[in-house]
Amino acid sequence: MLEGRHYKGLRVSIQSGSLVPYHNTRTTRRRRRTGRRYVKREESQSATEFLTTYGWSILIIASVIVILYSTGAFSNSQLRANPGMCRVARPYGLYTESESNLVGICTGELPETVASFNPNIGSCTGNGAGSCSYPSYIELMPFERGVLQNSFTITAWIYWYGPDNTHCQGIFDSLPSPSSGFGLFGYGGNNGACGTLWINGSYVKWPGSFNNFSENSWQFIVAEYNYSTGIATVYNNTNVFSTGNQGSRTIGASNASTIGAVVWPSGKIYPFNGLIANVQLYNTSLSVKDMDALYKEGVGGQPVDINNLLGWWPLNTNAYDYSGNYNNGTVYNVSFPGSYPNNIP
Repeated sequence: MLEGRHYKGLRVSIQSGSLVPYHNTRTTRRRRRTGRRYVKREESQSATEFLTTYGWSILIIASVIVILYSTGAFSNSQLRANPGMCRVARPYGLYTESESNLVGICTGELPETVASFNPNIGSCTGNGAGSCSYPSYIELMPFERGVLQNSFTITAWIYWYGPDNTHCQGIFDSLPSPSSGFGLFGYGGNNGACGTLWINGSYVKWPGSFNNFSENSWQFIVAEYNYSTGIATVYNNTNVFSTGNQGSRTIGASNASTIGAVVWPSGKIYPFNGLIANVQLYNTSLSVKDMDALYKEGVGGQPVDINNLLGWWPLNTNAYDYSGNYNNGTVYNVSFPGSYPNNIP
């Protein structure tokens, strides 16, 4: 009987007794394994061809990206802070402390722009007001009487290009007369004639042979005066740069102040040669801890002591005051570049 037997690829069906195609299970498995190996060889060959064709291009592109990243080329391309994105709200009016708080998005991104000053020496009729000849600076209105009389702290990020002229270059000042007011300088002029910090006619001298801060690098500058001790200190990136005992002096602030230049009572204006960002003014002497916190926040950082904050000028596309006291600046020949050096600590 042929039933159940195999014959030339056929076998006899037990149920029907007829011949039906016969599939050898071992042969079928072998063919399937062979097919899978063939597919894998095709996939492997395809990947090899892809790497051979595009591998060098990918490697070159990756190398360029690594080089650009290491040189900081992308640091200014990150998310930028819009003007006024973070600000102080004072619901009970100017210079009030009650319920004052930061509002908006205060996450410390780099600003869209910084302020750029040119070193051309200018002059004005009167004390910084009236007809001016090509000065470069920002003028601020007088502070409300009584809010700034004793201790104070000025903070700013600066990028100094160099002397370019023989005169003092102001970062921030308020000088109603030759013997009153205060001023922070980035360059001391010939032989350091202007100290780092002027308080009521007395200078905190430049240290040693210095008569300026370092050139072509971002630096965090703090000028702090403590009325109780009489000690005035200038810090550079949180390190003590210069210091001196000025005695207890009452600060007069009934005149206009300036950012990016020193405006002498004679009307002469000596601008700063470089970039300035994130200027903050407090009517108290900040602690070392607070200064360190501001430094770590960087160029886009927010104030650390809102209650004692008199003015906050990020200089991000404008000279507006975001301290809640609305002492907005008037701009004279100052540009606001969106592309600026990115070697920021």
